[in-house]
Amino acid sequence: MHPPLTFSRKYEQGISIVELLTLATMCTIVIGFVVMHFVRGNRTNHRTSSSTELANYLRRARHDSMARKPTDIDQMAQVKVFNGRYYSVAIDANSDSYLDIPLVMRLPTEQGLQIQGPFPKTFIFDGSGQTVDSTKRRLPSPPVIVGDNSGATALTFSESGEVQVIPAIKVTASR
Repeated sequence: MHPPLTFSRKYEQGISIVELLTLATMCTIVIGFVVMHFVRGNRTNHRTSSSTELANYLRRARHDSMARKPTDIDQMAQVKVFNGRYYSVAIDANSDSYLDIPLVMRLPTEQGLQIQGPFPKTFIFDGSGQTVDSTKRRLPSPPVIVGDNSGATALTFSESGEVQVIPAIKVTASR
């Protein structure tokens, strides 16, 4: 026969207040990290989707000018960034060989997104898909940065004029 099992007094009492508080603190910390990861992930997704939308409008404007081959500056497709929240897109969406009334777009305000200046920024695309100024001189396109307080997404132009989206670049504080 086996001797009867005996338990020490410590296990008969249950858990102490200190152990309970330690467990609650650890759970709170883990939940906090999970929530922060989720919130930051959503911010990055919102920023990337808004940046991708702007990049798609830049691509459409470029391809519209390449398809129509306009020679007059007033008929070249363009995207104008007015300020940190608003931009317009002028393309020939109905295929009548003339630019339509510009479509004004806004970044979502509830997400705290901003396009970085200086403003205004105008991207005019000639018939070969290159950016030009108002006198039809080709010029390199500066990157467009869309950001919030957690990071930024850059829209850059390749040598050939293609628009590229570079998500999740870090924003550093300037001194």
